[in-house]
Amino acid sequence: MIDTRAMLASTAAFILLLTSCGQSSRGPAPAASAASRAEVIVTFDGKRRKCVVALPSEAQGSSISCGDVASFVRDELRVPRGAIYDIRKIPDVDDTEVAKVSADLNSAGYVDGSRK
Repeated sequence: MIDTRAMLASTAAFILLLTSCGQSSRGPAPAASAASRAEVIVTFDGKRRKCVVALPSEAQGSSISCGDVASFVRDELRVPRGAIYDIRKIPDVDDTEVAKVSADLNSAGYVDGSRK
């Protein structure tokens, strides 16, 4: 016959073990950065005057004209509206060009991850 106390003790130990797995309750959960949530990453290369557009899963992106970023994300990558994008810059970037590409992406229905 099964000892009830032994069964209850082992069940309690098992539940305690399960609840201790996962994230610690000793501190707040770390906030995820916008870049880790971004579904599209746009890198402005000021030296080459191009934009590199990549999905987070890609090691290398596609180098395209910065004026074509929004249509490339929509038509070639087929990223759905509402997706989060992240902008990165390599030095000597024209800030007006960055603003224009950001406005184009926003108009196309994408969300700037740095503003979330």
